[in-house]
Amino acid sequence: MATPTDVTTRPPGLFGRLYREEREAWRRHYKKYFKLAARALGLGFVAGFLYFMLWPAQERKALEYVVNALKDIPLGGSPLVLALTLFYHNARASVVAIAAGIVPFLYLPILDPLVNGGVLGLLASVSKHQGLDVPRLILTQILPHGVFELTAVVYATSLGLYLSAGMSRKAAAAWKARKSQSAPSVLPPDAGTAPAASPDFPACCPLGEAAGPEGLARNVVRSFALVVLPLLLVAAFIEGFITPHLR
Repeated sequence: MATPTDVTTRPPGLFGRLYREEREAWRRHYKKYFKLAARALGLGFVAGFLYFMLWPAQERKALEYVVNALKDIPLGGSPLVLALTLFYHNARASVVAIAAGIVPFLYLPILDPLVNGGVLGLLASVSKHQGLDVPRLILTQILPHGVFELTAVVYATSLGLYLSAGMSRKAAAAWKARKSQSAPSVLPPDAGTAPAASPDFPACCPLGEAAGPEGLARNVVRSFALVVLPLLLVAAFIEGFITPHLR
C-alpha cells in the first residue's frame, strides 16, 4: 500500500512536467513580453477608435477590408461549424504571428496585437456612429469570448517576441564570432597553446534563453500547445454557441 510519503514524492507525469516548465518559462521569459503585447493591444484599440472617430470617411474602406479577410467564416452556419472555423482561423493567425519572430531584430509579432486592437477600435467607432450602445455591445458581443481570444493573441505575441529576441541574440553572437575569427591575431608567439576564448551570450541573458534554436522552438511549440490552443478553443466555442444568443 502506498504511503502518504510515496504519494507526495511521486514524480509528476508528462503534463505536470510540461505545465511546470510552462510556469517557469512564463516567469522567466514570457511575462515581460506579455505586458508589452498587452500595451500594444490597448494602444491599437485607442489609436483605431480615435482615428475612425475623427475620420469616419475611412470606416467603410477599412470595414470592407476586415469583412473580406473574414469571408471564409460561415456566420450563418451551425454553431459547431462556426466554432471550428473560428478556431482554425485564429490558430492559423497565431501561428503566423509567432513565426514572424524567426526574423531577428525586427520584432514583427508586435504588429499582431496592434492590428487586432485597431480592428476593435474600428468596430467600436462604427457602432458609435450608428448610434449603438458601445459598452453593451462590448460586454455582450466581444467580452465573453474576447477574454480568452485576446489573452491567446497576447500570449502568442509574447511567444513570437521571445523567439525574435532569441534569434536576435544568436544572430548577434554569430556575427561577433565571425568578426573575431577574421580579426588578425595579436597574441605573442609563446601564447599559441593558450585556449581560445569561445564567444558566449552576455551574462545578463537568463538561463534558458541562450539555448540553441531547437531549445527556442521547443519552448514555443510547448507553450502554443498548452496555452494558446486551449484558449482559442474555448473562445471559439463561446463565440459559436453562446455569443449569438447574447443581446
